[in-house]
Amino acid sequence: MNVKNVINKMLRKSISIPYCLIKRVKRDSVDFLMTEVCHIAENSQYQLAYRKIPKKYDDIPMLDYQTDTSYAIVMQGPIRTEENFTLTTVNYYKRTFPQAHIIVSTWDDEPKDIIEQIKKAGACVVLNSKPTCTGTLMVNYQLVNSMGGIKKAAELGAEYIAKTRTDQKISRLHFLDYCRALIQTFQCQPNESKENTRIVTLSMTYGNLFYPYLISDFFYFGKTFDMLRLFSIPLDTRERYVKIKKNATRRDFSRLMIAPEVYIMKNYFQLLGCAGDDTIKDYWTGVKNNLICISMKDLDIVWPKYEERYRMHHYYGNYFEDDSRDKLKTENFDFENWINLYSGILQYRPEYEKYADVIFK
Repeated sequence: MNVKNVINKMLRKSISIPYCLIKRVKRDSVDFLMTEVCHIAENSQYQLAYRKIPKKYDDIPMLDYQTDTSYAIVMQGPIRTEENFTLTTVNYYKRTFPQAHIIVSTWDDEPKDIIEQIKKAGACVVLNSKPTCTGTLMVNYQLVNSMGGIKKAAELGAEYIAKTRTDQKISRLHFLDYCRALIQTFQCQPNESKENTRIVTLSMTYGNLFYPYLISDFFYFGKTFDMLRLFSIPLDTRERYVKIKKNATRRDFSRLMIAPEVYIMKNYFQLLGCAGDDTIKDYWTGVKNNLICISMKDLDIVWPKYEERYRMHHYYGNYFEDDSRDKLKTENFDFENWINLYSGILQYRPEYEKYADVIFK
């Protein structure tokens, strides 16, 4: 155990001792502790708050929409065995979305006993073989794994598919109907060359309005035809790590499609008629015409793997402390910026191209 872990363990224990005393005298001990901690840690720069996400929903009254729409939730990736996370998430989805097909699309070398537990929980399991070529930052793993689950969803007759991950849980109770309503409300312009429905994507902290095609790949929601088309893009023939010059810009990274998110979205936009020329103009055109971008709080994702980096209060707080007017890292395609772009309130200007040419780091 390294020094950092030892210190963290000691600090955690020092906090737990007074909390044990608080629980004895305060009925609302969690709220009391968190409220007081927020007050103590506040400073002139930040007002602090906290949130609670239920682990179980059995006792929470939920409005039944009584929809007859056929949904599928495709959980793709390796099984997360810590705290039985993937298995408990399957159980949660089966309880919360009884009308949906729950599909776990993973690898054929995962432990058989865990696979059997997931099947018994009611999920359909798809076992995929790992591609021989990983592609940049292993993008082919996501393409192959996602496509296996999406094809199974199509076979089961799903009309709409949500692609998420085996190490994430979406906590919002009606997100499937919410995403479907968005697609029905914000329709594409008629085009004889393709079916015209949008894909719902998720805004995360690292995305940016000025890094061409960098749209988070954690979550996609769309009609089955569009989801099949999204993940039918060609596999990347490159190896895992692509060389790039020192002090490269956002546009340089986009041109080489180093990030899996960029590889997927740039190829998809080109399939739909975009130029793929790594300009802010082309990027915004693709987003405006083909996507609906929603915000982190719209899904309330639990992601233990990167809890320290991507939890909600980092999104609003110190994750962007080093932002500047020269980089505008905080500006992202969340729902607020997307709806303003869609409506014409936010409009492209040539001077925005300068932000794609700043050094990325």
